[in-house]
Formats: sequence, C-alpha cells, structure tokens
Amino acid sequence: MMVCHQLYPPTPVRQECRQQAATSILILLFLSLTAAGQEAAYPLKPADRSSPRAALKTFLEAGDAVGAFIAQEYLPSPSRRGFHRLLELEDAFVQGLDLSQVPPAARVKTERAATMALYVTLSRIELPPLEQIPEAGQSLPPDGNGVVRWVIPNTEITLERVPSGPRSGEFLFSPDTVARADEFYDRVQGLPYTRSVPLKNLKEMVVTGGGWMIPHSWIHALPTWLRAPFADQAVWKWIGLILLVSVFILFLRVVYRLSRRGSPRHPVLRAVAQCILPAFFLAATPAIAYLTLVQLNLRGDVGIAVEMAVTAVMFLAGAWISWRAASVVAEVIIASPKIVPESIDAHLIRLCTRLLGIIAGAGFLAAGADRLGLPVYGIIAGLGIGGLAIALAAQPTVENLIGGLNLLADGPMRVGDFCQYGTDKGIVEAIGIRSTRFRGINRTLTTIPNAALSRMPVVNFTQRDRMLIQSVISVRYETSPEQLRYLLVKMREMFLGHPRLHPDSAYARLIGFGASSLDIEIFVYVMTSDWTEFLGIREDVLLRIMDIVEESGTGFAFPSQTLYFARDGGLEPNRSQAAEAQVQQWRQEGRLPFPNFTADQMQQMRGTLAYPPPGSPEQPQPAEEKQEPGKTNK
Repeated sequence: MMVCHQLYPPTPVRQECRQQAATSILILLFLSLTAAGQEAAYPLKPADRSSPRAALKTFLEAGDAVGAFIAQEYLPSPSRRGFHRLLELEDAFVQGLDLSQVPPAARVKTERAATMALYVTLSRIELPPLEQIPEAGQSLPPDGNGVVRWVIPNTEITLERVPSGPRSGEFLFSPDTVARADEFYDRVQGLPYTRSVPLKNLKEMVVTGGGWMIPHSWIHALPTWLRAPFADQAVWKWIGLILLVSVFILFLRVVYRLSRRGSPRHPVLRAVAQCILPAFFLAATPAIAYLTLVQLNLRGDVGIAVEMAVTAVMFLAGAWISWRAASVVAEVIIASPKIVPESIDAHLIRLCTRLLGIIAGAGFLAAGADRLGLPVYGIIAGLGIGGLAIALAAQPTVENLIGGLNLLADGPMRVGDFCQYGTDKGIVEAIGIRSTRFRGINRTLTTIPNAALSRMPVVNFTQRDRMLIQSVISVRYETSPEQLRYLLVKMREMFLGHPRLHPDSAYARLIGFGASSLDIEIFVYVMTSDWTEFLGIREDVLLRIMDIVEESGTGFAFPSQTLYFARDGGLEPNRSQAAEAQVQQWRQEGRLPFPNFTADQMQQMRGTLAYPPPGSPEQPQPAEEKQEPGKTNK
C-alpha cells in the first residue's frame, strides 16, 4: 500500500490516495460481511466457554436474550409457539451450569431455577471488568484436588473447568454454586440492578408466571393475596395444584372401580382388564406433569418434588404394565385352538411370558432408579450380597419352582390325566409353578407342592396305549383234565376271536393247584385307553368266561369247606361226556391245541366272535329288506 507523506499532495496523488482509501473501506466491509455470513452459516456452533471470561459473558448475554424476549414478545402476546421459543432460549441459557450432581429427573426444574437465580444475582453485584477476568490464554493453577476454578471476587460464585467427558475443558458454574443459587439470590435482594435489561424482575416473573395457557395478564388481574408467594410458590399455583390432584384422584377412583367391576370370563379379556389401572397411570401421569410443571410452572423444591414423583410413577407404571401385558400376550397365544388352556404347553407359555415381563419390568425400574439418581449398581451389588440370605430363606419356594420346571419339562402328566400319586388316585386339574392340584376319586381337591411331587412316584393311567385284564380263575378239583383242556381251548378261542382284545399277548394257562381249586391265569390286553370303555370290555370278557365254564360242565371253586348231609349230585354227566368226547376227537384228528394253536388255527379264529355281544344296543341290526314300488312279496 502506498503511503502519502505530504499534507497537500499533487492532485494525481490525492486521487490515488482516495482510490486506495475507498478500496480499503470496501475490503473491510467485505470482510465484515463475510464474517457475518460465516456466523450465520454456523447457527449450531456451541457457545464459547473456554475461559471464565467467555463463560461469564456467554451466560449474561443469554440471560439478557431471555429477558428481552419475555418483555418484548412473550408477555404482550403469549402463545404456544412463543412459549416453546422461550424454552429454547432457556435451554441455551442453562448450558452454563454443571449439573453432574443433580439427579436426571430433577434437572429440568433445578437448572431453570438455578439459572434465573444466578442471573439475577450477577445482575445485582459488582462484577470485575472483562479484562481482569482470565482469558483462554491465561493459565489458572489447579487447587489441591487438581480442579481448575475461578471465583468471582468478593463472592463464593465459582466457575470450574470440566476435567473430562463430552464437555471437557469448558468452564461451568460449579455444582456447589448451583446448589446455593437461591441462597445467593436471597442475599442480594436489597442491591440494585447493574445491567440494563428490559425486564429487571426476571426471576420473579418466571416464578410467579405460568405457561402459555395462562397469560400473564390473567395472573396480573388476580387479587394480591393470590399472587403473594407462599413456600416459594404463588398462592394461585397451590390452588391449581390441589385442584389437579383432586381431579386425578377422582378419575383414579372411577378407573379403579371399572377395573374391579365383574371379572370377564374370557382369559384374554380378563388379562386386558388387569392392564386398565397401570395404563391409566401411564397415560394420566404425563398429563399431570405437563399441567403442573409447564402450565402451573411450579418452581423450587415443590417443582423438583413433583418432577421426581412423576418420574417415579411413570417408571413404576411402566414396570407394572410390562408385567400385566405379559399375561395378555400369553392368553392371546393360548387362545389358539391348537393349545389346550390348562395343558403343559399353556403353562410353559405363561411362564416364559411372565419371565419376559419380569425382565422388562426390572429394566423399567433400573432406568427409573437411574433417572432418580439412585445408585443402581450399588443396589445390584447389595442384592447380590443379600441374595444368598434370601435364597436360604426362600429355599422351599425355590425347590417348588425347580420341581415345577421339571414337571413342565419332563411332561409325566397333563391336565385331565388320571394318575396315581402316592397311594391316592385322581385327575390332574392344574400344574402350576409352585404346586399341582389333583381332583381325587371322592371329588376332594388335593394340592401337592412340586418339590414333594417330583420325589413321589406318579402312575399315569391315561397315557396307557392299552389296558390289561389279568386274573386267576379257580375251578373245582372235580374238574377232569379233559374239561380243563376244553376250558383253556375255549378261552383262547375267545381271546383270539374278540375284536377288542390284543391276540398276540393273550394267554390262558393252568398255573397250579391251589388249596381248594385248580388255578387258571388269564392275561390279555384290551385295545383302549379309556377307562369306561375298558370296564365294559372287561365285563364282556368275564361273562364269556363264565359261559365257557358253565359249558364245560364244571364250576368255580370257593375257598371254603362244605358239610354235606345229603347225597351230592356231582357234576353234570352229559356235559362232562361231551367235553371229554370233544377233546378225544381233537386228539384223534391231531388237532389237540397244546401247548399252542397252529398258525392256521389262530388266523382262522381271529375276529370271529361278535362284540358287542348279540342283543346289545351297540350291536348293529340287520337291515330290513326294502320293498320296491309296484312289487308285492310272495
């Protein structure tokens, strides 16, 4: 650049200097516009808090912006849009506080109340000139704890540098300063404002004012006693809080009565009805929180308490509805036609969904505890230490639980099975996690803990694929060997010919000589698993055996002694001779079926008997011949 040394240079020189000056002005203007354009191009650039000077300046400028917006735009015409804009400005305002020692659930009210109190406090005290406040290039020595801090002269208000984390290196108002913000505000009440802000009573306006639904003009029109502070809240806010709580309790009573009125018969509807109460808490609590914390604008300890209570109720309701929703999911799945409601599969589904509900509920409780600032990990560690004592105290319950899981996994019985448990018999009505219920033969209900049932022999009669007839038939000693052979042959024929008996395993054998009888053992399986049907088939088999005994000419023996004072008629001679003649014929023809029938004989005899017996209502009757039209029977 050319420099003009003469006061009155020649005309060409003066013209050149003017051109250079104009060029310099244009360059400076361009640079300033470029810088402004660059600032507008980065609206999300974070505020400068790299030093105590920058942090304090940023904090005060943000407070001025909030006060100006309230005085110039929000108070004259409150609206929902303006209210959200105010919240955005306050969000930028509160970024200057270190809230690491405040529970997350209480940060919203804590940060806004502390921010306003600190801003008003700084607006009333004498601050040092900016050039005396440390800048970024100036080093501050750490204290004995390694913390770098700067204290505003003649105060206890401290700016500390964050040592680590996402905001590492920033200077923020210390946690102790945040906790004592209201104390500092009360101590400077008598001092005048030192800043030229449009709204000098900013904190009072925020504390006494409400949300966008309650304009400041309405509050200003209230009587003085309603606007007077009581326990850090305006009286009208206390009245509004009482009304909201009363309405909440009223709706809660109504919902509670509806949830307890009657019990739906369908399991799905019954499970859904159990979700009404936690769903009400889950839906109503955010509404109460919005009306109390935003529209009533509760501040201070009251606002923090409400915020903490709302957070606790929300997460408790989430855990509650997780538990109840698991039952709804289980019953919806069990409602499928493929699943029996009281089967083991149904119990397994209920167990799995309940476990998932417990896990989800525990997750909600852990998240809520973290939001409330509770030491979650310490609680978990404490539970781990105390878990041994709890497990020892609940050992029977744990044993029953494990026993129930074993019963559900092994599946020795199902709901509806007829079983023998110990010395008793009954039908399984329910298999639970802790116990199993049996309906005895005498219709008594027996509940057995699963731990005891798992050690008890259980005989399941329902799961038999076939049922056994096993008995010993005792005939009189007067029975001849030929008559015995006749009896054995006819009983074997009956076993082979009966359509509901299993022929391969059936036998009728002479097994010995009793004290007063000749003993024949019968052994045959009935092809059914239904007890009632088995009784009918066994009855038919026993009656056919009685017919065979009578046909043979002998009789059943009795374990008794008889004194005869008259002449004994003896056995039936004609039938005895007929039986003996039949056996002799088999012997002569080489068809004596001892020790067994031949394969051809067995094949010919199978299924030859009529069952049910003739004359039974279940026996099909021959169809009557139908007469064709136009023909007559001759």
